[in-house]
Amino acid sequence: MVTPRHFLGIDVGTTATKAVVLTDAGEPVRRVRAAHPAEYQLPPGRVDPGSWWKSVQKACRQLDADQINLSAIGLSVHSPVAVPMGASGKDLAAGYRYEVPRLADTVAKLRPLLTEEEIHRSGNRISPSTFIAAAYLLMMEQEPEAAKDVTTLGAVGTYIGHRLTGERAIDPTQASYFGPFDTVGDWRWQGDLIQRLGLPLDIFPRIQPSSSVLGQLTVDAAHDLGLRPGTPVVTGAGDTACAAFAADLGEGETRLVTLGTTHVVTDHRNNPAQDHQHLQRAYVQRDQWLQHGAANGGLALSVAARTLGYGKGGRAVSAMVDRAMGADAETIDCAPVFIPHVRPERAPFWTEKSRAGFLELTADADETSMAWAAVEGVLFADRMIAASYPQVPPPRLMLSGDVSGNDHFMQLAADIFATSFLLNSESHLPALGAAMLSAQAVGDTVRLNHSTRHVTPRQSLVRLITSRWEKFCRLHGGVP
Repeated sequence: MVTPRHFLGIDVGTTATKAVVLTDAGEPVRRVRAAHPAEYQLPPGRVDPGSWWKSVQKACRQLDADQINLSAIGLSVHSPVAVPMGASGKDLAAGYRYEVPRLADTVAKLRPLLTEEEIHRSGNRISPSTFIAAAYLLMMEQEPEAAKDVTTLGAVGTYIGHRLTGERAIDPTQASYFGPFDTVGDWRWQGDLIQRLGLPLDIFPRIQPSSSVLGQLTVDAAHDLGLRPGTPVVTGAGDTACAAFAADLGEGETRLVTLGTTHVVTDHRNNPAQDHQHLQRAYVQRDQWLQHGAANGGLALSVAARTLGYGKGGRAVSAMVDRAMGADAETIDCAPVFIPHVRPERAPFWTEKSRAGFLELTADADETSMAWAAVEGVLFADRMIAASYPQVPPPRLMLSGDVSGNDHFMQLAADIFATSFLLNSESHLPALGAAMLSAQAVGDTVRLNHSTRHVTPRQSLVRLITSRWEKFCRLHGGVP
């Protein structure tokens, strides 16, 4: 009897790590989640890389996978984040997210130094979320002593990959948001641009394909994770790219809506876009690209749930969603409008400040109408993102994510988008994509056995939702 091969996918998200074991027959057999520990308060826009590693350790140990025939390990990571690393691979300072104060000013000073050709090659609008390498210049101003010791300006995948293997690299999906990267061409660093901007070329990690082997799991890492040393570890990719790979997106076929702390609408292309309206990145397969529109949807739901008295965490959001699901037409009609941008937003909104709150709030608003408004506002923002893509008619929409097991949210999504969704019930899609990349790296082709179903809007609400959508667009102002 042939022993089945297994592949481990690790997804280091914004707030937690998810891990999954996938068989060579495409069946997920173990899934776990471990939150990043919040051990100390950091300034806005800064993150603790050590917390990622701790949650990776916890997640892997929960898998109890030391007796499994594990053939390879793949990585999925959130981005963009710049991680200053020293000679030992240790993080020399907290990582930089795109919302960090003053980064927008730093990027604005760099923008005039780029030629039109360099901007074109970057494949993106020049912004903090697409030029995270500028964080090194900010670090030189604010933490000059630590900046002197930086030997690698890595991404989340660079840092975790080094903790696993001792090697340092970055894949094209993450490099696309560093800025001086040729996203639309040869998928290499723009060396002349890097040096002209005053950035040391040697701190940029080497580029490796997403499905290439980064190295082998070290003895120390294997001990920390409860896994077998020597297991091949793959370079990996950005989380939305891994989700797209697992969902088998194709150009013009399916648009993927992924739900997490960030809600992302992903479109697949065989040619790079030129309009810079959306975030654009290289894909895990050569000569293919992804476009993303994103909003802080999951975060906005959590903020709204806390503000409305439901408490904190996933259960609080679920309780608010359940309340919204109970809204009748009269309650919906008199509900306020919720603008959900609780943090600065990336494409396609491109805002540098938060903008959130309940509009047209009256004394008649009750708990149900407020809950409806909160969920509706988040999903209307997602609908705006989906509508911002130029393709007409729109392709099929696939909805994927873990909303605390709440089917009500999926029904509300269909109602508020006013369209049918193909619901992918897999809560660990990016981790599965990472596992599939690891299989590819060692010569296996694994096809995921998807569990999907259709969710359709309630016809009784169609006319009312149309009216609410028009009001939301008017008060929101829409995509620039």
